[in-house]
Amino acid sequence: MSRRTISLASLALLLVPASLAAQEDWRSVSTSRSYQGEEELRVDVRFGAGRLDIKPGPAGSLYKATLHYDPRGFRPVTEYHEGRLRVGLETERGTRVRTNKAGEVALALGPEVPITLDLEIGAAEADVELGGLRIRRVEVSTGASQTSLRFSRPNPEPLSVLQIEVGAAAFRAEGLGNANAERLSVDGGLGEVILDFSGEWQRDMTADIDMGLGALKLRVPEGIGVHVVKDGLLATFDSQGLIKRGDGYYSPDWDRASRRLTIRVDAALGSIDLQWV
Repeated sequence: MSRRTISLASLALLLVPASLAAQEDWRSVSTSRSYQGEEELRVDVRFGAGRLDIKPGPAGSLYKATLHYDPRGFRPVTEYHEGRLRVGLETERGTRVRTNKAGEVALALGPEVPITLDLEIGAAEADVELGGLRIRRVEVSTGASQTSLRFSRPNPEPLSVLQIEVGAAAFRAEGLGNANAERLSVDGGLGEVILDFSGEWQRDMTADIDMGLGALKLRVPEGIGVHVVKDGLLATFDSQGLIKRGDGYYSPDWDRASRRLTIRVDAALGSIDLQWV
């Protein structure tokens, strides 16, 4: 074994205890509340960096939030008052952050209460599963993050607003047919946006999508009538069998389809790819 190899191995042995020691300095806090007949739960999540997980909780619960964080730069936020919940990690003002990861936040939401959800996500990895929850409104804003939003089961509530703002990030939404949304609004920046419209459709949907330099992938189930209106001359568009007619592109079954999806896209650069699933 060379001296260089021995030196690297020794350095690794020195770094491992330091890393473990840093993790041991982290703290955890958990809070929960049972469902007591609340008419609505408004949830505000602010999360700068790290790992965020949101998922359905068990019957009889209103919410449960667990935060794991480094107290040398961050302060946990778990506040509840009269149907409004605030969850997140805030940076202490004037404190130099000594870790490149703010922490981890896990939030479980109860299935009985109608929910309004407002998410602001920075440089984080986020996994948001809303399948089976009673979602009335969702607003998501992401920075340099990787975010996955899923409706794996049908939403029993009409979803009035489903609004997504994506920065220099990768964003994937799955099961949008289960969202029970009449309108979807997406403002995309530099990253890749994947919108999967599979699920149990309960109504027609209109999607307004404004893309910058990123790539847009649209995945639509066969049997859904599709009408695409595209603005922006520089973005390439793979129409996948749609027929040009009047103001846009139509699927051959548009006139007889029981459920319809209208997509209005304004794209400057990048690509628009429609796939049938």
